[in-house]
Amino acid sequence: MSRKQTISYVTKPGQRMGNSTYYLATTADAVQFYLFDEPKEGQLAHWSLIDQLDRTRLQGAGDKDTAKEWAKRLGLKNWSYVRI
Repeated sequence: MSRKQTISYVTKPGQRMGNSTYYLATTADAVQFYLFDEPKEGQLAHWSLIDQLDRTRLQGAGDKDTAKEWAKRLGLKNWSYVRI
């Protein structure tokens, strides 16, 4: 199974993203990952938690700013991101 596409709202057309992908995660000692479809602006977004960083299921952000925007759209108060 192939990975989900990495999305970035910051890169400009024709500009390459870096090699890193950011995944939203909890801040607990036993980290879990937020599973969601790309949250659209102005819509209520739903999410669930999974225990493994499964890049075939998780939506990856191409930069920190996109990850922060998603956390905001998901209504998360405490979160972190894991960079791969």
